[in-house]
Amino acid sequence: MSFRVWAVRAGGDSEADPLFIENGQIAVSFRDANEDLSAVPAQRAAFKDMVARTNSETTPGAVPIQAGQLFRFVHEMKIGDRVIYPRKPDRTLMWGEISTPYFYDASGNANFPHRRGVRWRASLSRDVFSQGALYELGSVLTLFEVRNFAGEFIRRFEPPSDAGPASSSSLTEDETQVRVARDIAETTRDFISKKIKTDLKGFALEPFVADLFRAMGYNAHATRAVRDEGIDVIAHRDELGIEPPILKIQVKAHDGKIGPDLVKAFYAMVHDRDVGIFITTGGYTAAARDFARTKGNLKLVDGVEFVSLIEKYYDGLDVKFRKQIPLRRMLAPDVLPDD
Repeated sequence: MSFRVWAVRAGGDSEADPLFIENGQIAVSFRDANEDLSAVPAQRAAFKDMVARTNSETTPGAVPIQAGQLFRFVHEMKIGDRVIYPRKPDRTLMWGEISTPYFYDASGNANFPHRRGVRWRASLSRDVFSQGALYELGSVLTLFEVRNFAGEFIRRFEPPSDAGPASSSSLTEDETQVRVARDIAETTRDFISKKIKTDLKGFALEPFVADLFRAMGYNAHATRAVRDEGIDVIAHRDELGIEPPILKIQVKAHDGKIGPDLVKAFYAMVHDRDVGIFITTGGYTAAARDFARTKGNLKLVDGVEFVSLIEKYYDGLDVKFRKQIPLRRMLAPDVLPDD
């Protein structure tokens, strides 16, 4: 093997995920070590001095650990080496090839200025790897070399040409069951999402959401008939709709991300004793979610959560909506962990 295999993380909360995926870069961040490290002498002792100098709060025991990771990133990692990125948002492992030397760039995401270019070659579910391989990736370090199970990762991601695609590598019986169950669940979610966007787009989505809330145990109705501008559905627990909280719901069939302006405009119509629920078939920007977190009576529901609610309360939907999203109950291996 002429290359080494490394693993790198995108931050504790995947803060650098867009940088990794959209920019084709990997990056590391170590508190106050925000200077071009190519100017630091290529010696471990020099990197230790730099870490101690730039961050006086770093404990003596942590200095060599941080310095060692930075030294490896700058000098030991080479073009052509492979890198694994355990991606939290979709539980996959990204497999890439280092394509550039180290460079310093504080633009875009200034918290991750130490960077290298990467060509992503493949992505596989975590479920196709052995538990031992996944344990090795569980290191608390931001950057480390994969040693014990490097061979397994190479076989999965870069199988010999006569072995077929990586995803068809032989699996244990337990791995196969998990993959089948996950595929069934994912296919169902995709089907529901597509039906919403094709058969229930526009005004048809509002009575559907009202019916969904009725399946959840609320008295609910769409408001288009009374032209309650900005509020698409009203829901409440009591028969007369006078006992708080009253749920005021806005529904947006939207593929992109909803920004803070739309959320703020909607929330302006929500009284203190009401609860505002904004539902979109797409997602929300970070700024929109930040605003919602400051409001105790505002809930944002994105497309993923919307589909999950439909799955959970499907049996309670009106028959006309179940015909529009036809699903059949079936048995599948009960091997998925509880989320």
